[in-house]
Amino acid sequence: MPEPSVGALPVNLYVAGRQAMLEFDLDGYARAAPLFLLALESRPEDALVHGALAETYAFWGSRREKNGQECLSYYGLCFEEARKALELGPGVGQTHRAMAVALRAGVMEDAEAAIREAARACELSPYDGENCWELWRATGCDPQNPLIQKALDLFPNLCGARIDLGVALCERDRLDEAELHLLKALEINPRNSLALYDFAMVKLRKAMVGEAGQILSRALEFCPEDPLLLSGLELAKAEKGEPAAAA
Repeated sequence: MPEPSVGALPVNLYVAGRQAMLEFDLDGYARAAPLFLLALESRPEDALVHGALAETYAFWGSRREKNGQECLSYYGLCFEEARKALELGPGVGQTHRAMAVALRAGVMEDAEAAIREAARACELSPYDGENCWELWRATGCDPQNPLIQKALDLFPNLCGARIDLGVALCERDRLDEAELHLLKALEINPRNSLALYDFAMVKLRKAMVGEAGQILSRALEFCPEDPLLLSGLELAKAEKGEPAAAA
């Protein structure tokens, strides 16, 4: 069957929504979702738009979860949109990727099924960097897995993949490499609050406490109430021996 595609009327909404989602930050998700929903008003059976909306809800929910905020409703919306996408476009890599994303968190979490869906996405569209990234995530985020390098070769400016790889490298104490990928993520989106937070955490691991505090303070200029950034700043202050902020 032919691959579904966005029609002429909502195509600009779809493209704009994708651009906003690919910022991989709260503000981008908040702008992307209404654009996809508006596109669906004109083309309700477009599998690609449903899939992109599913991914937006998943990334949004994950970021809220990191903030300690309600996220299950976002994961629920993600699954419903992914289910619609897969029904409408069962032979399309992006729809299987959307379902893989949906199965990695929330009440429908199923790690084995997520791997199967991500693998199917790569089978259908092996030269899609986002598909390679999702299969890498589903299979454990190992920096040695060649899928992540393939993803970045295919899509060098995939900000979310740069962040994830930076975190995976940091967890393995490969701090200089982690820093390089997080810096690249910040070249792509200088205001990305998660990249700034993770970059600050790398600095803390390097015992560069002052620099970590400066990075977090700069991030809070963009997102002054962000719980993750505020917790990071408190951690940096504690490492520096400064008193914690009053509750």
